[in-house]
Amino acid sequence: MSLSARVPSGADTYKFIPKLYSNKVVEAAKSELVAWDAITSEWRDDLTRGDIIYIPKTNTITATEVVVGSKASSLNAFATAAVTLTMDQWYEAPHDIDYMTLRQKGDIAMENEAVTECSYAIKIAMDSSVCALFSSLGGYSTSAYGTDGQTLDDNLLLYLKQILDEANVPMKRAERSLIVDPSGLSDMLKIDKLVAADYTSRGAIDNGIIGNSVYGCVVRVTNNLTAASTGAYGCMLHKKAIASAAQIYDSWKKEYEDLHVRRYQSEALWGVVELQDTFGIPFFTRHA
Repeated sequence: MSLSARVPSGADTYKFIPKLYSNKVVEAAKSELVAWDAITSEWRDDLTRGDIIYIPKTNTITATEVVVGSKASSLNAFATAAVTLTMDQWYEAPHDIDYMTLRQKGDIAMENEAVTECSYAIKIAMDSSVCALFSSLGGYSTSAYGTDGQTLDDNLLLYLKQILDEANVPMKRAERSLIVDPSGLSDMLKIDKLVAADYTSRGAIDNGIIGNSVYGCVVRVTNNLTAASTGAYGCMLHKKAIASAAQIYDSWKKEYEDLHVRRYQSEALWGVVELQDTFGIPFFTRHA
């Protein structure tokens, strides 16, 4: 349906009828960024200089039965290669606004919106670098557990938990995460015991986090998983499965008077690395 013609003709064409512009901005759709918070970044204080952090690891030793009159051989809990965490990912997200636009703009805070979008661009790059490591955890060097496009059901999720438990992964609920995409969440919401009030700390989904689940972990939901063919690579993991550290994580603005623009920029320099292979097990989700 279209509006009828105005009387007198041309009242709007010749600018007698004002046009109003909203001072509210609709933000671009964004993924929930949950992967970076699900892993450990306790080595950030070691980054005053250098581009590599060597993280020593211990190995499990086994007690032996005492033999009277015999000296037992000394055991070695430090015969494991260190993990190398390299600061090798450097990303920037710049946004320029010229002086004329800054002077003539209306009530919309364009500067704030530019900073918000630049910051999000950096965060999604950092989150993606974590998700990209999921498929190599747990000895699944080229794939993940199950069938690409599978439905997440109770048996599958219990199996993932069992694998971590049998690998002596610490069972502290707050340190374990199940990271899925929306298709995985849809599948899980059909499992009565997951969503029942007796099994969850809260029923609502808040910033991609459902809360504690009967599977002994925090359930995190994101659209930022790495795609497989049909589904994506989800993961159940302990926070020490992957190590991360950010050496630069900053936002700034700078005047370029000779170019007549002001630049708003976010940038980060960081690294991620698999820390404990058996502390995570990847699986396929139903839909990418």
